[in-house]
Amino acid sequence: MSIANEFLLNPRILEDAQILLVDNDRDTRDLYAFLMEDQGARVTASRSIQDALDFLDGYIPNLLICEMRFLGESVLPLIQRVRSLAFSSGRPIPILVTSTCDPISLAQELKVKVEEYLLKPVDIGDFVDRAWNLTSLSNTIYPPSIQAWAIDPNPVKPLLCDAGVISIYAARPLLILA
Repeated sequence: MSIANEFLLNPRILEDAQILLVDNDRDTRDLYAFLMEDQGARVTASRSIQDALDFLDGYIPNLLICEMRFLGESVLPLIQRVRSLAFSSGRPIPILVTSTCDPISLAQELKVKVEEYLLKPVDIGDFVDRAWNLTSLSNTIYPPSIQAWAIDPNPVKPLLCDAGVISIYAARPLLILA
């Protein structure tokens, strides 16, 4: 991927996305925060699970990006707390897990489903693409009850632009020419 071409075509694709970033490695945390902020996101970076849990008392992010392995701490309470916040707010809060362990080991350790998983070291373009996809998903609001669902059975609306429809699940916004 040519970083210059991709990012110039879609500047600030994460505009106003609120991201909670939890990683115990300072260099990785700073790199991820820089990448997300460069694309317009508002990033809150935390170096420990407990700090992130404390921060969630007054904050609901659009996306959680979290390292899997922490010395002396389990990531499961953080994931469970984010899932609880998602349920109470009525909108998904996707989780992107990064780790140096392979996906099979991750599945055995985690025992909780997450939306995305990236093996470190991550490809910068792929990292930003996945974050964008997940923040787009987090803007979807689900009906709070089955009765509300019956009234509007298709609450997920496509994003519209002047030239056509933009899919919320595309890797990048695509302009459809008529």
